[in-house]
Amino acid sequence: MAKDEKKTKKKDESKDKSQKSGGGVNKLLVIIIALLVLIIIGGAGAFFLLFQAPSDEEIAKELEKEKEPPQEVVAPTDEEKIGVIVELKPFIVNLEDPKARHFLKATISLEVKDDAAKDQVEKFKPKIRNDILLLLSSKTLDDVITIEGKVRLKDEIMSRVGRILGPGKLKNVYFSQFVVQ
Repeated sequence: MAKDEKKTKKKDESKDKSQKSGGGVNKLLVIIIALLVLIIIGGAGAFFLLFQAPSDEEIAKELEKEKEPPQEVVAPTDEEKIGVIVELKPFIVNLEDPKARHFLKATISLEVKDDAAKDQVEKFKPKIRNDILLLLSSKTLDDVITIEGKVRLKDEIMSRVGRILGPGKLKNVYFSQFVVQ
């Protein structure tokens, strides 16, 4: 008889556990369904807000913009026209930094006024490269890491190359590659 009582107690305990776990599954199922409903409602709302048809007022404004006459295109003046571009070989230099060894690799292009100025750049290329190398190697990491430092460096290069070529021949200096390590 004691065995029968133990068996019935075990059956009752297992029923209680199954009812409790069944209740947990039901709660989980309700939560999942509620989340899915919320996601569907949110997605539908976002769809209607993002992809609604434009109102009549918006269409009328767009049509008015299209009716406006196009603005005049102004031809660039002689100073604004792009000159002749002369690309220099990449410069790789050690930066002047007592704390650590840093390297700078820069590829520079020069914009000159015309073909005569380009010929002059080709003629003085060793002197131009020498001046730029000396300038770059005199800089520290702090000098060249910021945008302001790069702009200052560009101005210094323009000044040095401008002195070599003469006034009015150099229009601009461009960095096509600038890597600091």
